Amino acid sequence: MGAFKYDEPPLLAPGRHFMTLSALERICVLPFAAPEMRRRLFQQLCIFVKCFDAAGIRCEMLINGSFLTSKPDPKDVDVAIILDPDVTELLTVEQELLVDAVNDDMNIFIDGVDGFVETVFPIGHSSFRADGNEMLWSEQYGRQHDGAWLKGVAVLRLGETDVGLRIRR
Repeated sequence: MGAFKYDEPPLLAPGRHFMTLSALERICVLPFAAPEMRRRLFQQLCIFVKCFDAAGIRCEMLINGSFLTSKPDPKDVDVAIILDPDVTELLTVEQELLVDAVNDDMNIFIDGVDGFVETVFPIGHSSFRADGNEMLWSEQYGRQHDGAWLKGVAVLRLGETDVGLRIRR
């Protein structure tokens, strides 16, 4: 059995909070007295987001982990990239290479960003929970290490209009 991992107090109330990168910076970087590490991580996150935006991948990015807590010097930013099935089915070769690079456990795609990409299939879809998992990694976001629902998750939406409608090809 592993040692208990202490979680710092969260910066967001429980739930999903849809925001922009600048709003995330106002919450996770600017309020800290010595934000050098947080500023560097935020810059790396911006590069990460721009890669997906430039590739034209429509997705939600869930930002989680110690970056969204009051811990003064988090080691990384945890990011779950959520794709809808129709997006996954229409990925170009270049987009698939980007997804594979992020999901490659042997390599770090962008230093300081611990990311993974998964497709969330609706109930009734032939691939829904096809691998037998009861809970996807992204569904574990927003929970403290002891399993309680205690933290908020920042959500960045890529490929949507300002009224929240996803742009489809």
